[in-house]
Amino acid sequence: MILQIDAGNTRIKWRVTNGPKTVVEGSQLTASVLAGEPLLLEDVAALTMAQLSNVAGDKIFANLSKQLQVQFSVSLQVAKVSPRVGLVSCGYASPETLGVDRWLVALAAFKKAGRAVVVVDAGSALTVELVSSEGVYRGGYIVPGLRLLQESLWQGTDQVKVGQVKVDQIASGETLIPGVTTDEAVSHGCTLMLVTFIERLAAEHSAELIITGGDAVLLKSQLASTADYCPDLVLDGLSVEGLMFTSGADR
Repeated sequence: MILQIDAGNTRIKWRVTNGPKTVVEGSQLTASVLAGEPLLLEDVAALTMAQLSNVAGDKIFANLSKQLQVQFSVSLQVAKVSPRVGLVSCGYASPETLGVDRWLVALAAFKKAGRAVVVVDAGSALTVELVSSEGVYRGGYIVPGLRLLQESLWQGTDQVKVGQVKVDQIASGETLIPGVTTDEAVSHGCTLMLVTFIERLAAEHSAELIITGGDAVLLKSQLASTADYCPDLVLDGLSVEGLMFTSGADR
Protein backbone atom coordinates (compact mmCIF):
# COMPACT_ATOMS: atom_id res chain seq x y z
CA MET A 1 0.00 0.00 0.00
CA ILE A 2 1.37 3.41 -1.02
CA LEU A 3 0.19 6.68 0.52
CA GLN A 4 0.39 9.64 -1.87
CA ILE A 5 -0.06 13.17 -0.48
CA ASP A 6 -0.59 16.48 -2.28
CA ALA A 7 0.01 19.27 0.25
CA GLY A 8 -1.23 22.52 -1.25
CA ASN A 9 -1.56 25.96 0.25
CA THR A 10 -5.26 25.52 1.03
CA ARG A 11 -5.96 21.78 1.11
CA ILE A 12 -4.13 18.51 1.52
CA LYS A 13 -5.38 15.68 -0.70
CA TRP A 14 -4.27 12.09 -0.22
CA ARG A 15 -4.96 8.60 -1.42
CA VAL A 16 -3.77 5.09 -0.67
CA THR A 17 -3.11 2.92 -3.70
CA ASN A 18 -2.65 -0.79 -4.18
CA GLY A 19 -1.14 -1.09 -7.64
CA PRO A 20 -3.32 0.92 -10.04
CA LYS A 21 -6.31 0.85 -7.66
CA THR A 22 -7.16 3.61 -5.19
CA VAL A 23 -8.18 1.93 -1.94
CA VAL A 24 -9.13 4.99 0.11
CA GLU A 25 -8.78 8.75 -0.30
CA GLY A 26 -9.48 11.97 1.54
CA SER A 27 -8.70 15.64 2.02
CA GLN A 28 -8.58 18.25 4.75
CA LEU A 29 -7.52 21.84 5.24
CA THR A 30 -3.79 22.46 5.24
CA ALA A 31 -4.26 24.75 8.23
CA SER A 32 -5.48 21.81 10.30
CA VAL A 33 -2.26 19.86 9.75
CA LEU A 34 -0.20 23.01 10.40
CA ALA A 35 -2.04 23.26 13.71
CA GLY A 36 -0.95 19.73 14.61
CA GLU A 37 -3.95 17.66 13.58
CA PRO A 38 -3.02 14.35 11.91
CA LEU A 39 -4.10 13.14 8.50
CA LEU A 40 -7.28 11.15 9.00
CA LEU A 41 -5.88 7.73 8.16
CA GLU A 42 -7.90 5.60 10.59
CA ASP A 43 -9.10 3.32 7.78
CA VAL A 44 -5.54 2.57 6.63
CA ALA A 45 -4.18 -0.63 8.19
CA ALA A 46 -0.62 -0.62 6.86
CA LEU A 47 1.67 1.20 4.43
CA THR A 48 4.78 0.18 2.54
CA MET A 49 5.63 3.67 1.26
CA ALA A 50 4.57 7.31 1.60
CA GLN A 51 5.14 9.97 -1.07
CA LEU A 52 4.64 13.73 -0.75
CA SER A 53 4.27 16.70 -3.07
CA ASN A 54 4.67 19.71 -0.81
CA VAL A 55 4.29 23.42 -1.53
CA ALA A 56 2.98 24.20 1.97
CA GLY A 57 6.28 24.52 3.82
CA ASP A 58 8.65 22.67 6.11
CA LYS A 59 6.25 22.43 9.04
CA ILE A 60 3.83 20.38 6.95
CA PHE A 61 6.65 17.99 6.12
CA ALA A 62 7.71 17.75 9.76
CA ASN A 63 4.19 17.10 11.05
CA LEU A 64 3.36 14.52 8.39
CA SER A 65 6.73 12.81 8.69
CA LYS A 66 6.34 12.42 12.45
CA GLN A 67 2.81 11.03 12.12
CA LEU A 68 3.75 8.45 9.48
CA GLN A 69 6.80 7.28 11.38
CA VAL A 70 4.80 6.78 14.56
CA GLN A 71 1.64 5.38 12.96
CA PHE A 72 3.07 3.22 10.18
CA SER A 73 6.88 3.12 10.68
CA VAL A 74 7.45 4.51 7.19
CA SER A 75 9.64 7.42 6.08
CA LEU A 76 8.15 10.17 3.96
CA GLN A 77 9.62 10.44 0.45
CA VAL A 78 9.41 13.98 -0.94
CA ALA A 79 9.08 14.48 -4.70
CA LYS A 80 11.58 16.82 -6.32
CA VAL A 81 12.12 18.36 -9.73
CA SER A 82 14.90 16.94 -11.91
CA PRO A 83 16.19 17.76 -15.41
CA ARG A 84 14.35 14.79 -16.94
CA VAL A 85 11.74 12.20 -16.04
CA GLY A 86 11.11 9.59 -18.69
CA LEU A 87 10.18 11.32 -21.94
CA VAL A 88 9.78 14.76 -20.35
CA SER A 89 12.69 17.20 -20.01
CA CYS A 90 12.54 20.35 -17.90
CA GLY A 91 13.03 23.60 -19.80
CA TYR A 92 14.03 25.56 -16.70
CA ALA A 93 17.68 26.60 -16.60
CA SER A 94 17.61 25.68 -12.89
CA PRO A 95 15.04 22.87 -12.56
CA GLU A 96 15.19 22.93 -8.76
CA THR A 97 13.53 26.38 -8.79
CA LEU A 98 10.36 25.00 -10.41
CA GLY A 99 7.48 24.28 -8.03
CA VAL A 100 7.14 20.53 -7.62
CA ASP A 101 3.35 20.62 -8.02
CA ARG A 102 3.76 22.29 -11.42
CA TRP A 103 6.28 19.63 -12.47
CA LEU A 104 3.98 16.81 -11.37
CA VAL A 105 0.93 18.06 -13.26
CA ALA A 106 3.06 18.54 -16.37
CA LEU A 107 4.41 14.98 -16.11
CA ALA A 108 0.98 13.47 -15.45
CA ALA A 109 -0.73 15.46 -18.20
CA PHE A 110 1.86 14.54 -20.83
CA LYS A 111 1.64 10.88 -19.83
CA LYS A 112 -2.13 11.01 -20.17
CA ALA A 113 -2.25 12.98 -23.44
CA GLY A 114 0.77 11.49 -25.18
CA ARG A 115 1.13 14.71 -27.15
CA ALA A 116 1.49 18.46 -26.66
CA VAL A 117 -0.54 19.63 -23.69
CA VAL A 118 -1.66 22.81 -21.96
CA VAL A 119 -2.43 21.95 -18.34
CA VAL A 120 -4.28 24.29 -15.97
CA ASP A 121 -4.18 23.84 -12.20
CA ALA A 122 -6.91 26.05 -10.71
CA GLY A 123 -6.08 26.32 -7.02
CA SER A 124 -5.22 29.21 -4.70
CA ALA A 125 -3.03 30.34 -7.56
CA LEU A 126 -3.91 29.38 -11.12
CA THR A 127 -0.98 27.91 -13.00
CA VAL A 128 -0.69 26.97 -16.65
CA GLU A 129 2.04 24.61 -17.88
CA LEU A 130 3.07 23.93 -21.48
CA VAL A 131 4.61 20.67 -22.68
CA SER A 132 5.56 20.24 -26.34
CA SER A 133 4.82 17.18 -28.46
CA GLU A 134 8.49 16.22 -28.03
CA GLY A 135 8.09 16.15 -24.25
CA VAL A 136 9.84 19.42 -23.50
CA TYR A 137 8.40 21.25 -20.51
CA ARG A 138 8.44 24.82 -21.83
CA GLY A 139 7.47 26.66 -18.66
CA GLY A 140 4.22 28.34 -17.85
CA TYR A 141 2.28 31.07 -16.10
CA ILE A 142 1.18 31.83 -12.55
CA VAL A 143 -1.70 34.18 -11.76
CA PRO A 144 -4.02 34.61 -8.76
CA GLY A 145 -6.84 32.09 -8.50
CA LEU A 146 -10.50 33.02 -8.19
CA ARG A 147 -10.47 33.62 -4.46
CA LEU A 148 -7.24 35.63 -4.51
CA LEU A 149 -8.59 37.82 -7.30
CA GLN A 150 -11.74 38.53 -5.31
CA GLU A 151 -9.87 39.08 -2.07
CA SER A 152 -7.58 41.59 -3.78
CA LEU A 153 -10.64 43.75 -4.50
CA TRP A 154 -11.80 43.41 -0.92
CA GLN A 155 -8.43 44.38 0.53
CA GLY A 156 -7.37 46.99 -2.01
CA THR A 157 -10.45 49.16 -2.49
CA ASP A 158 -12.81 51.19 -0.34
CA GLN A 159 -15.86 51.14 -2.61
CA VAL A 160 -15.83 47.50 -3.70
CA LYS A 161 -16.74 45.69 -0.51
CA VAL A 162 -18.22 42.43 -1.65
CA GLY A 163 -18.28 40.52 1.62
CA GLN A 164 -17.44 36.87 1.08
CA VAL A 165 -18.36 36.17 -2.54
CA LYS A 166 -19.32 32.53 -2.89
CA VAL A 167 -17.00 31.14 -5.55
CA ASP A 168 -19.08 27.99 -5.95
CA GLN A 169 -21.94 30.12 -7.30
CA ILE A 170 -19.89 31.60 -10.13
CA ALA A 171 -20.48 28.83 -12.65
CA SER A 172 -24.26 29.04 -12.41
CA GLY A 173 -24.52 32.05 -14.71
CA GLU A 174 -23.14 33.44 -17.97
CA THR A 175 -20.09 35.53 -17.11
CA LEU A 176 -20.38 37.62 -20.29
CA ILE A 177 -23.58 39.12 -18.88
CA PRO A 178 -22.72 42.20 -16.79
CA GLY A 179 -23.32 41.83 -13.07
CA VAL A 180 -26.24 43.82 -11.68
CA THR A 181 -24.96 43.66 -8.10
CA THR A 182 -21.45 44.30 -6.79
CA ASP A 183 -21.10 40.62 -5.90
CA GLU A 184 -22.07 39.60 -9.44
CA ALA A 185 -19.78 42.19 -11.03
CA VAL A 186 -16.82 40.88 -9.03
CA SER A 187 -17.56 37.18 -9.54
CA HIS A 188 -18.33 37.53 -13.28
CA GLY A 189 -15.33 39.76 -13.86
CA CYS A 190 -12.80 37.59 -12.04
CA THR A 191 -14.09 34.41 -13.66
CA LEU A 192 -14.08 36.00 -17.12
CA MET A 193 -10.47 37.13 -16.64
CA LEU A 194 -9.31 33.60 -15.94
CA VAL A 195 -11.47 31.99 -18.63
CA THR A 196 -10.18 34.45 -21.24
CA PHE A 197 -6.60 33.85 -20.10
CA ILE A 198 -6.98 30.06 -20.44
CA GLU A 199 -8.74 30.25 -23.81
CA ARG A 200 -6.11 32.60 -25.26
CA LEU A 201 -3.37 30.13 -24.37
CA ALA A 202 -5.38 27.17 -25.65
CA ALA A 203 -5.90 28.99 -28.96
CA GLU A 204 -2.19 29.82 -29.28
CA HIS A 205 -1.05 26.21 -28.92
CA SER A 206 -2.09 23.15 -30.87
CA ALA A 207 -2.35 21.02 -27.77
CA GLU A 208 -4.74 19.09 -25.58
CA LEU A 209 -6.20 21.19 -22.76
CA ILE A 210 -6.32 19.51 -19.36
CA ILE A 211 -7.63 21.18 -16.19
CA THR A 212 -7.29 20.20 -12.55
CA GLY A 213 -7.54 21.83 -9.12
CA GLY A 214 -10.21 22.93 -6.69
CA ASP A 215 -11.87 25.45 -9.05
CA ALA A 216 -11.42 23.38 -12.20
CA VAL A 217 -15.06 22.28 -12.53
CA LEU A 218 -16.28 25.87 -12.16
CA LEU A 219 -13.91 27.20 -14.80
CA LYS A 220 -14.39 24.26 -17.18
CA SER A 221 -18.13 24.98 -17.31
CA GLN A 222 -17.35 28.47 -18.68
CA LEU A 223 -14.73 27.47 -21.24
CA ALA A 224 -15.62 27.51 -24.93
CA SER A 225 -12.61 25.26 -25.55
CA THR A 226 -12.88 21.54 -24.90
CA ALA A 227 -11.01 20.63 -21.73
CA ASP A 228 -10.37 17.28 -20.06
CA TYR A 229 -11.00 17.45 -16.31
CA CYS A 230 -8.57 15.37 -14.24
CA PRO A 231 -9.13 15.82 -10.49
CA ASP A 232 -5.91 14.27 -9.15
CA LEU A 233 -3.10 15.28 -11.50
CA VAL A 234 -0.59 16.08 -8.76
CA LEU A 235 -1.18 12.69 -7.16
CA ASP A 236 -1.03 11.07 -10.60
CA GLY A 237 2.34 12.73 -11.13
CA LEU A 238 3.69 10.97 -8.04
CA SER A 239 3.17 7.67 -9.90
CA VAL A 240 5.13 8.64 -13.03
CA GLU A 241 8.02 6.25 -13.54
CA GLY A 242 11.43 7.84 -13.02
CA LEU A 243 10.24 10.63 -10.69
CA MET A 244 12.94 11.66 -8.23
CA PHE A 245 12.41 11.72 -4.46
CA THR A 246 14.42 12.83 -1.46
CA SER A 247 14.13 11.23 1.97
CA GLY A 248 13.69 13.12 5.18
CA ALA A 249 17.31 12.39 6.08
CA ASP A 250 18.46 14.22 2.95
CA ARG A 251 16.55 17.43 3.67
